[in-house]
Amino acid sequence: MRSIGLLDFLYNNVNYVEMESIAWDAVKLKINELAIQRGITLYANVISKCEFKRVKAENGKRKFVKNDLYYALNVRPNQNINATLFWNKAITRLFKNGEVLIVQGYKDELFIAESFDKTIYAYKPWEFRNVMINELNTQKTYQMGDVIYLTIENMTINDMMKKFYEEMSSVMDAAVNHFKQNNGKKLAFKTGASVSRGVGIGAIPQDSTTDAEGKTKAQLYVEKLFEKVFSNPNAIVPLQNGEELEEIGKATGQSAEDIIKTMSATMEAVSIGMNIPIDVFMGKTTEKSNAMNDWITTGVEVFLELIADELNAKLIRKEAYLKGDQIFIDATKINHRDILDSSVALEKLYGIGFTHNELRELFNMLPVSDEGADIRHWSKNYGSEQELKGGEVSEK
Repeated sequence: MRSIGLLDFLYNNVNYVEMESIAWDAVKLKINELAIQRGITLYANVISKCEFKRVKAENGKRKFVKNDLYYALNVRPNQNINATLFWNKAITRLFKNGEVLIVQGYKDELFIAESFDKTIYAYKPWEFRNVMINELNTQKTYQMGDVIYLTIENMTINDMMKKFYEEMSSVMDAAVNHFKQNNGKKLAFKTGASVSRGVGIGAIPQDSTTDAEGKTKAQLYVEKLFEKVFSNPNAIVPLQNGEELEEIGKATGQSAEDIIKTMSATMEAVSIGMNIPIDVFMGKTTEKSNAMNDWITTGVEVFLELIADELNAKLIRKEAYLKGDQIFIDATKINHRDILDSSVALEKLYGIGFTHNELRELFNMLPVSDEGADIRHWSKNYGSEQELKGGEVSEK
């Protein structure tokens, strides 16, 4: 027995008007989903490019170290996924669901929970149960202090999608109806006195009982007869004696500009709601544009702080954090840098104490072992007052 697809079912069980309405609702929903998915993808891609650095304090000095935690956060959180996909998936789930739960495995691996139940308390840690990982229930109750729990309840994408869909639907309907009215054809079909078609004059007794049924039958016949005329660029329809097709008015041939503008308005509304500059959202940034830097400062860094705070609270002990231990999220790799265009700025950085290897790291270049590569230099212009003060000359 052949399975019936959704479209087959709809075409066989829904009339043309209802089918057209369902199709257009689906299009509107897809436009909103596309806009929101675009925003989510931008955030997820940018944040997953950041480097999670482990800062450790020893003997009163702080330095970056690469240990198991650094490896888990930046390379492979667990044996089944790499860090880029892991954080991309976590940020996507955070935006779509308003929350994401990350738990540690037996070997301190990190896993994203597919689903979970939480119990909220006022004066004791929240509890998480029925935590599903890779379709497996962990059968464990997690305390808030044992998990990494991120939430943005005031900015759930599902609520945003529903709001924009409701607000933009009427606008999209008006734009599409206006387009159809100006580009559609209006035709008059004269059936004449043909009886063989079953719809002409004399084919149906003209009494009050059958008049309405006759008109309905005639209308259905005409729609069926000319269905291919309006759905195909080239079509032939046989007409019998007495039947005549006449066009009423001419289509204006108006472009779809109104629809495109409405789609753009949807995109812009979503970009504002997600705090993304429209140039970045639409991919129109140029080398001289500050939109990307503005977005990173006002949008992306907010989420980086959210993630960093949670990682520090759950993966670094309080005593160690107060001494200087920290997980720092480096966002300097988000923007592309050209080493030649940055040469003047690099020279100034070198003059205020940056080493050669530290400057090379800004461009993802490997450090060098040359003599002096890790020695700091300060220009006299940036020296202390005592260093800049010259010797006194005595007058005779």
